[in-house]
Amino acid sequence: MAEITFGDLKEREREARKELIVNTAKKLFSEKSFKSVTVRDIAKGAGISTGTIYRYYESLDELFLDVFFSDTNEIIRIIEGELKKGGGCTIRKFSEVYIGYLNENTSYYQMMSYFMPRGMLTDEEIEKINPIMQEVIDLIERLIKAVGHKGDTQLMARALFSALNGIMTSYAQYPGSSLGEIQKYTLVLAGYIADFFEMGARKEYY
Repeated sequence: MAEITFGDLKEREREARKELIVNTAKKLFSEKSFKSVTVRDIAKGAGISTGTIYRYYESLDELFLDVFFSDTNEIIRIIEGELKKGGGCTIRKFSEVYIGYLNENTSYYQMMSYFMPRGMLTDEEIEKINPIMQEVIDLIERLIKAVGHKGDTQLMARALFSALNGIMTSYAQYPGSSLGEIQKYTLVLAGYIADFFEMGARKEYY
């Protein structure tokens, strides 16, 4: 067994502290809009000083990006879990699971809308985001291939991903609707989109 060095322990402590900050931020994001959460809020929730947070993150955007990565990795685990289940995963099942996740984690699609416009990202941030988002698209493509799609599966995966995120952007905060009504309606829309894509999977021209 390799000997654990002082440097190893310091690195573990650093990673544990970052994980605490990210998890605290995610909890606060579940309670209110991520853009209204401050460094002071996160520091108080984590039981640390604001100065400690700034030792790990130069800005709130950098911290938000780590939270975004954490949520994306969770989505990847969920998709992989669905793909491994007996009988595989249909496009409808994936769509309902994905929309269900977004309904429970509203800050995720909010952050996606915040970060994805190219003007909001540095070149370094783009280099960090692109691989993990491509991993999500690749997993969706695997699902689409499994249901027998015969055309451009990468394009179809991107279209499905965009369509599902569009549901949340358009209806997640629809005026005059309760949270329960919104969740029910977005799931209905997800099913409709899934049916459309499953029909498209049997056509050659996509």
